[in-house]
Amino acid sequence: MLYSCVTPAPISGHFVNIAPTQAQESEVVGKVVRFGGSIISTVPQQNGTTCFVVLGLKLNSWGEPYSVKPENFVGRFIACAKGYYDPEIYQKNRKVTFVGKIVGTKKEKVGDFTYNYPLIDVKSLYLWSKQEENNVRFSPCWGSYSLLPCR
Repeated sequence: MLYSCVTPAPISGHFVNIAPTQAQESEVVGKVVRFGGSIISTVPQQNGTTCFVVLGLKLNSWGEPYSVKPENFVGRFIACAKGYYDPEIYQKNRKVTFVGKIVGTKKEKVGDFTYNYPLIDVKSLYLWSKQEENNVRFSPCWGSYSLLPCR
C-alpha cells in the first residue's frame, strides 16, 4: 500500500527541458528530451519499429503526464521505438512517457491543418498503469477508523 513518488528508471536521466512545440521551430535536433502525453495512435512499422502519435501534455516532476485538458497541452509529437509494441496494449488515450533524441520533424495533416510534428528516436519509454493514470496515490480512509463514509 506504500506508494512512492519516484521517477521510474526508464524515464529518468538528463534531458533538455523543452516542450514539443519548441521542438517544431528551434534547432534542437540531436538533443535528448523527455516528452509524454496521451496516445493518439500506435502504428507498428515494417522496418521493425513502432511509431506513436502522441498528444503532448505537461509532465509532473517524476515524468507522468497530467490529464488531458487545454491548459496541459504542449503540442503533438511522433515517437518511434525499436521493436513491436502492440496497439491493443499501447491503446488510444493511455498515458506514456518517452526519453529519446530529437531527429527532425514531419509534416502531417490533422484534419485540414498541416501540423509539424517533432520526431523522437526513443531510447526508453514508460506506459503508465491505469491506477497511476487515475492518480490514485493516497486515500484518507486507508488505515483510519472514521465513522464517516469514504469517497
